[in-house]
Amino acid sequence: MESLDKTLCDVHEWAIHRMNVLCALGTIEDIEEAESIRQEFKEWLIPESEDHDIFSLEYIGEGSEYD
Repeated sequence: MESLDKTLCDVHEWAIHRMNVLCALGTIEDIEEAESIRQEFKEWLIPESEDHDIFSLEYIGEGSEYD
């Protein structure tokens, strides 16, 4: 199972990459989608402080230890 740190890093990299791709496409819809991603991940991309509370939920579906 991946660590929380790796997952956070992967999501951060995905958000940056996806916004770059969308802005390069250049249609108004693509730029609006990139802006939506920026707003969703704003506190990760431009942190106001180094102190963040991160909550992670363990998978509880089929095949988990709670199944």
